[in-house]
Amino acid sequence: MSNNSPISFSSAAYENLVALVQQGKMPEPFLRVGMRGGTCGGTYVLGFDQKTEFDEEYLIQEIPVVIDKRQLLFVLGTEISFEPSANGFYLHKPNPIS
Repeated sequence: MSNNSPISFSSAAYENLVALVQQGKMPEPFLRVGMRGGTCGGTYVLGFDQKTEFDEEYLIQEIPVVIDKRQLLFVLGTEISFEPSANGFYLHKPNPIS
């Protein structure tokens, strides 16, 4: 498990994730951050999952996170935020790869 954080959480996202963990509402042991599809037309993935042999495991602000090693470059620097009015999590990449 690595302590270097390739992603970050906004305070609202962190609070909501901690609440899910404390309430036992994480259906799987890890939060998965990644990409689906191609790098040009791909979309971000955020969900709960099991760790696979291709994953790097992180403990980011007490939240267990897995990222596929092959996707790490594409999610590096991403901030996960939470929008209360939409009741949802969002991924923001400040400097997307073009």
